[in-house]
Amino acid sequence: MRRSAQRGFTLVELMVVVAIIAILGGLLISASSRPVGASARNTSEQLVSTINFAKLRAAATRRIHRVQIEPQRVSVWVLGTQGLAMPLVPVWSMIQTMTIPPGVKIWDATAGATTTTGNTVVENTLLASTPYALDVRPDSQATATTIWVTDGVHQYRVLTYRVTGGTYARESW
Repeated sequence: MRRSAQRGFTLVELMVVVAIIAILGGLLISASSRPVGASARNTSEQLVSTINFAKLRAAATRRIHRVQIEPQRVSVWVLGTQGLAMPLVPVWSMIQTMTIPPGVKIWDATAGATTTTGNTVVENTLLASTPYALDVRPDSQATATTIWVTDGVHQYRVLTYRVTGGTYARESW
C-alpha cells in the first residue's frame, strides 16, 4: 500500500505570506495617514469658493454677508436687514460652516491684500478667541483680506480685494 503525499502549505510558507501582508499593510496605512483633501492647496481653494459663495449670495439677496475665519473653521453669516449700510445692532444668521481638515491650519487672517511673496507670517494665536470677519457687500465690495493657510509643508495666501471683492489663492507667503 502506497501512501500519498500530503498537500498543503508549510508553516514557513504561511509565515512568509503573513509577513508580506503585514509589510504592505503598514506601508498603506502610513501613506494614507493624512485625510483625503487635507492640504493647504485644497483648503485655500475651498476658502476661495466659500468667499465667492458669500459674494454671489450677497448680490442675490441684497444683504451683507460675513465670512468668519477661525483656525479650524470658516462660517458664512447673513445680515438680517437688506441694504449696504450696517445697522447699529446687527442681527446675523449662520448659513454655512466649513471645517478645516486635520493637518491644515489657518495661520493668520489680516486686513489688506498682501500681493508680494516672501512674507514672514507669525501664527495668530488670538484667532481662536477673536475670529477674523470678512464682510461682503451686495455691491461686490469686500473687506480687503489676506488669509494665510499652511499644512506644515506648503503655504498658500488667499487674497480678497476690497473694490472688486475678487478672491484668489496664491502659493507661497
